[in-house]
Amino acid sequence: MRKPVVLMAPIVQNTEIAPGIYNMKLEAPDIAKTAEPGQFLHIRCSQALAPLLRRPISIADADEKNGRIDIIYRVVGEGTKLLSEKLPGEKADIIGPLGNGFYMPPKDSYPIIIAGGIGTAPILYLAKKIALKSNSSASVILGFTTESEIFGTDYLKCPGINLSITTDDGSFGYKGFPTDILENLLKSWKNAAPPIIYACGPKPLLVKIKEITQRENILAYLSLEQRMACGVGACLGCSVKSSFGGYKKVCKDGPVFKACEVELC
Repeated sequence: MRKPVVLMAPIVQNTEIAPGIYNMKLEAPDIAKTAEPGQFLHIRCSQALAPLLRRPISIADADEKNGRIDIIYRVVGEGTKLLSEKLPGEKADIIGPLGNGFYMPPKDSYPIIIAGGIGTAPILYLAKKIALKSNSSASVILGFTTESEIFGTDYLKCPGINLSITTDDGSFGYKGFPTDILENLLKSWKNAAPPIIYACGPKPLLVKIKEITQRENILAYLSLEQRMACGVGACLGCSVKSSFGGYKKVCKDGPVFKACEVELC
């Protein structure tokens, strides 16, 4: 993993793509060249003293050719509200790419990529990279509360991506949860290639995926959503329990872990 860079990145676009969900495009050639799916940026929301701490935001896409990166974030407090008010032409104070991302699937496996809500953001680049650079197929299952909250599907218009969408209320796609589709897929599995699971989303979703994959003896990688302060493993504020004793730092050891490595409850 290459050393992260610190820079003032020009903002190309900062658009609301679903209620409270924003897509920011940044000119950052050095990051676009090295970013891997699952990594994140640490972004300063304001040049004022408050809010003091940077915000970790997942990289949703990296376009090495044009030198641009996309981040997708939800407005949840003062910091991200200030971020949502930034305009094209302004600059964003960023550090990245940070963290350990997703491992690309072995050639003899079939990826199943699952996300819920804002957890969709980090899996978009993964799905795109698998489809375009690995020349392979993948199933992508996205879960949302209702149709108006759906986002990110424009990143998934690649050959080889089999997309399914669930909504809690049945307003679009399958009524239910992403894990319902996962269970149905596994019950009717006829692919000679063994499945490998990638997931990001709220804790109940990840807990269920860990339960299913452990029961079926399937390798799974989980991207954890955790509050962070320093972003480099110094403050221990984002630590989670390791399954093998001690703790893991989500910002430095993760945010992606094998499901067997971390305790989620």
